[in-house]
Amino acid sequence: MAVSVDLRRRAVAAYQQGGASLDAVAARFDVGRASLVRWLALQRDTGALTPRPNTGGTPFAVTETGKARLQAWLDEDPSVPQHELAARLADAGEPAVSQQTVGRTLARMALTHKKSLSELSSDSATT
Repeated sequence: MAVSVDLRRRAVAAYQQGGASLDAVAARFDVGRASLVRWLALQRDTGALTPRPNTGGTPFAVTETGKARLQAWLDEDPSVPQHELAARLADAGEPAVSQQTVGRTLARMALTHKKSLSELSSDSATT
């Protein structure tokens, strides 16, 4: 949760007035020492204490074209394993992704994989 700009200003001003350590000022305003250090750097770099905008994080590795291909392959054969789907994506010229990335993408697409009865019986067979 973002801390109000007013609290940031008061904490930074208290530190800049001198006489108190970073730890003392952080404890006085009930904020973390690292937060106070970041606010001081933010003010030094930008001249303001307003939070930086959220950049949105890392983009998804599987493209929209890749999602469409996954959907088509699973419509054709719903029992294709995720590692094979990852290999098919790479073979189709999409960026290389892991089996786990394919799984997360399928979850975001609300596609689930239920084992068929034949898969269940072969998995539970003892040798």
